[in-house]
Amino acid sequence: MTKKNLIIVIILLAIIDLVAAGWYISRSIEATGRSQSLFDQRDSTDIIAEADTAVNLNQPDVFDKPQFNTFYFISNTPSISGDQTSYYTSTKHVKVIWPLKVNGDSVLGDLNKELIKQAFGNTQTSMKDARYVYLNTPEFNKPIGDEYRSLTKAPRVYPVYGNVSQVLVYPYMTSQRLLVMEIDKVEYNGSSTSSISSYIHYDRQRQRLLKRLDILVVDVDKENKLLKVINKKIDDLNRGRSSENQLQHALNVPGEIRCGKSGILFGYKPGSISNQAIDIAIDYDKLEPFFTDDFKQLQSHNGDYQLFSDNGLKPEPINATAKPVPAPVAAPIKQSTVKQSSVKDNYPAVKKSTSSKKKRSYVKPKRTSRKRYSGARRRSGYRGYSGRRH
Repeated sequence: MTKKNLIIVIILLAIIDLVAAGWYISRSIEATGRSQSLFDQRDSTDIIAEADTAVNLNQPDVFDKPQFNTFYFISNTPSISGDQTSYYTSTKHVKVIWPLKVNGDSVLGDLNKELIKQAFGNTQTSMKDARYVYLNTPEFNKPIGDEYRSLTKAPRVYPVYGNVSQVLVYPYMTSQRLLVMEIDKVEYNGSSTSSISSYIHYDRQRQRLLKRLDILVVDVDKENKLLKVINKKIDDLNRGRSSENQLQHALNVPGEIRCGKSGILFGYKPGSISNQAIDIAIDYDKLEPFFTDDFKQLQSHNGDYQLFSDNGLKPEPINATAKPVPAPVAAPIKQSTVKQSSVKDNYPAVKKSTSSKKKRSYVKPKRTSRKRYSGARRRSGYRGYSGRRH
C-alpha cells in the first residue's frame, strides 16, 4: 500500500467515526425528549417566559402551628438597697408561624437563614436553636454582667427597671409567585415602647430570595421620579386629613418595602413624615416603570393573592406597673389638743321642713343625766338672819 492510499484510508475512517458519533448523539437526544433543531435559535426572553409559564405545579404553602415561648430574668440584688421594686428584670417573648413547605418544596435553606438573621440576629442553622439562643440572652436596661438569675413566673414590670422584648414572625401574604414574611420587633425599655417591622420576599417558583434591588431599579433619576409619585400620593392623603394630622413630604424613598395585593407599601419610620410610623401604598401599575425586568416578568404571571390578616399573633401587653408611693404616716394625736364635745353637740339635728308654709317642728333634747326626786314637793319659805330656813 502506498503512502497516498494509507492517507485516504485514514480520512475515510475519521469520517465514519464522525458520522457514527453524530448518529449516537441524535439518538440519545430523541430518547430523552429534548430533540431540537440546531438551527432553530430562540430569544432568551422567550425562554424566560416559557420557564415562567411552563410550571404547572402550584401547591399551597404549609406553615407550622403557632408557637409561643417566654423567658424571665431578674437581677440578684436591687438597684436601691431595701427597695424591692428596683430589681432589673428582663422578659423575652417569641411568637412564630414558621414556613415548612413553599410550593411543595421543604428545602428552604436561604429562606430559613434570612428569617433567622432578621428575627433573632444570630447564625444558627435551625429555628429552634436560634430561638433558644435569643430567649436565653436577657436584655436589661442597665448592664449588670452575670449578676442575674432566671425565673419561672413573670415578674412585675416597673418603669426604669423593667425591659420587655418581643419577636413575632408570621406570613403576611402569599400569591402564585410571591411569599411575603413579616417580622415584628417590639421593645419596652422602661420608659417607652418602640416597634420595628421588616419583610422578606420569596419567589415561590424559583425558590429564591428577592432583595429590594431585585424589585426596584437602582437609578438616581428613577429614584427621584419615584419620590415624586410618593409625594403625590401623600398630597392625596392630606386632602382627607385634618390640619393637625397633615403628612409631610418625604425626603427619600424608604429602604423598607412590602409587596401587597394591589401594590407596594413604602414604610416610613416615626418622625420622617409623621409622628407615628406610616405606610404609603402605591399601585402596581404606577410602579411598573420603576421595576426591574425580572420583577416585571414575575408580576405578569402573578395572581391568587391571599393576605394573612388574622393569624392570631399579637404582641403581649407590657403590664408596666407604676412604682408605689409610700403613704404618709399620720402624727400621733395628743389628748390635750382634743376639743371636748359640749352637750349641744350631742343634740340631735333639727329636721327642717321642705315646705316654706309649714312651721319648724321643735324636738326636745334628750337629758344627758337623770335627776332623782325624793317625792316631796318644794315649799316656799324664807330665810332669817341666821340663814336658817323657816
